[in-house]
Amino acid sequence: MIQLITAFVEVMTLPTWFVSLHHYTSRINASMATQSDYYFKSYDELSIAFLFARIAGLLLFAFIFWNCGPWIERVLLPKREEPGSAV
Repeated sequence: MIQLITAFVEVMTLPTWFVSLHHYTSRINASMATQSDYYFKSYDELSIAFLFARIAGLLLFAFIFWNCGPWIERVLLPKREEPGSAV
């Protein structure tokens, strides 16, 4: 559930990045661009790409953890010892 909630929170930040990207793209298209406009446009594009990758990774982990209960339990948790099997 934590991965699903985190992916949802990441999706909620997408509009902010798209508005920022639109701002710098419109300045470049209007020929009022400075060097920093090109930089921030590239920065926003890269940030959006990594945000999509992070969302995809979180959803993949949520799917793996959701469907592989016993297998994940064996991998992540230590072995259970029986109460009467002391060495």
